[in-house]
Amino acid sequence: MQRLEAELGIPLIERDSGGVIGLTPAGRRFLQFAPQVLEAAQAAELAAVAEPAARLRVAVPAGVGAVAPLMPAALATLELALSHAHPGVGVVLVPTLFERLDPDLISGAVDAVLTFGVSETAGVISTRLGELRRVGLVPTGHPYTYRRSVPVAEFARQPLLYSPELPASYMDPFVLADVRPLGEAALVRVPASRTSDVAGQLLSGHGITVIPAALAAALPPALKQVELDDVPACWYYMHHRAADARPELLAMVALFADFTQTITRAAHAPRH
Repeated sequence: MQRLEAELGIPLIERDSGGVIGLTPAGRRFLQFAPQVLEAAQAAELAAVAEPAARLRVAVPAGVGAVAPLMPAALATLELALSHAHPGVGVVLVPTLFERLDPDLISGAVDAVLTFGVSETAGVISTRLGELRRVGLVPTGHPYTYRRSVPVAEFARQPLLYSPELPASYMDPFVLADVRPLGEAALVRVPASRTSDVAGQLLSGHGITVIPAALAAALPPALKQVELDDVPACWYYMHHRAADARPELLAMVALFADFTQTITRAAHAPRH
C-alpha cells in the first residue's frame, strides 16, 4: 500500500500511532474505481497474449465510441468471458450508419446488431438485454440545463429530433413514443446517419433529443445531459439472423446482457 501511495503521490490511508484508522477522501475515490481498473488490466493482458483467431462482428451506431468511453473496458470483459467458453473467439464493434444497421445484418456484413427495440424484419431474432436508461440531451444554455431534472411528460412535449428513415424499433425510445402517442408529438425531421449528425442538429437549436445514458459520459461542453423523471423502462436488444445458430454467437448474445447492464450501471454512478 505504501508503494502504491508513493507511485500516486497522495496518501490513501489515514494512520495514527496505533496504525490504520481509515481511508482518506482520495482513498475512497480510488477504491470506487479500483475494481474496474483491475478488470480492464486483466482483460488487456489476456488480449496481449492471445489474439483471437476469429471475431464476431457487432454493428453499433456510428459515432458512439467517441461519447461512450466505458464501452472498451466492458467489451474487454465480455471477450474474456467468451474466451473461456469459446477459445480463440473475439468480438469487434463495427461503427455502422444508422440506415445500414439492419441491411448489413441481413447481408452478412455483420453477425449481430446492438440496438434498442424488437426488429420487424423477417428472419431476424431479437433478444432483450439489459435495461436502457434514457436521459435528455440539450444544447448548453437551454432552459433545461439549469434544472436538476425534468418530468419526462414535460420533456416529451418539446420539439424532439426525429429521423423517419430509421425503423420505429430504433427511433421510438428516443422520441418517447412510450410516453405519449407520436401523433401528439412535436417532431423535428432531421437527416441523421451517425451520432455526430444528431449533435449538429442540436447545436442548430431546432430541437432536443433523448439518448442512452451510457452515451452521456463524455459529452462536449456545448451539450448537456438532463435527468428525466418517471421514464418508462425499456431495454437494449441484440438482433441476429435466425439461420445463424453458431454456439459462440449465441453465447455472445447472452453475455451482452451483462455488457449492457455494466454500461448502464456505470452511467448511473454518482458523479464527483
